[in-house]
Amino acid sequence: MRFRCETDSSQQRYCKVDTSDGITLVKQLSRIPCMQGRNWDYDRHGVWVSHRCGGEFVTGKRIEQSPRQGPLVRCESQANRIERCAADTRNGVQLVRQLSASDCVENLDWGHDDKGIWVARGCRAEFRTGGDEAVSGQTGAENAGITKISCESSDRQRQRCDIAVKTGVDLFRQISKTRCIRDRNWGWDAGGIWVDHGCRAEFSVR
Repeated sequence: MRFRCETDSSQQRYCKVDTSDGITLVKQLSRIPCMQGRNWDYDRHGVWVSHRCGGEFVTGKRIEQSPRQGPLVRCESQANRIERCAADTRNGVQLVRQLSASDCVENLDWGHDDKGIWVARGCRAEFRTGGDEAVSGQTGAENAGITKISCESSDRQRQRCDIAVKTGVDLFRQISKTRCIRDRNWGWDAGGIWVDHGCRAEFSVR
């Protein structure tokens, strides 16, 4: 189910919805970036937003594949500055290849609005406009040789998620309130991905 939840003030707004299968932010409506764990999140009863965050959300981790695929857009944050790149974002944006050593975490280091794509904090990546990519737990979804996988450190314990890695792994979307930092609380080798100290995220495996 797709729904909107938004607030035009710093006050928290609560939107009751079934969150048993998870919640995914699929479109940001506000000028203020919506960052999970900061100005939006969810519990077992619904979704909350605050500090002028507004967005469209989908219940569950699976997002319907859009048949409309737009061009690749390269957007780079130089010297950790916020950079904006013009793009048609009406049908969504997905990160397809990370170019920077710095993490590119959606709604923290990159995002999009009706004017285009923005990147910050050293994130440099290539993005595909025109449709949100399907994600389904740890099974992943194939698109142009990229597999998506969720890997989560519960109770701050180290967790390993086995998957064949050919060329590399990029952090696609951070789920946890704990910031996921490569080589500190997540990493990878040829046999899979590891997370630790509360990092929970979705990764792109190439």
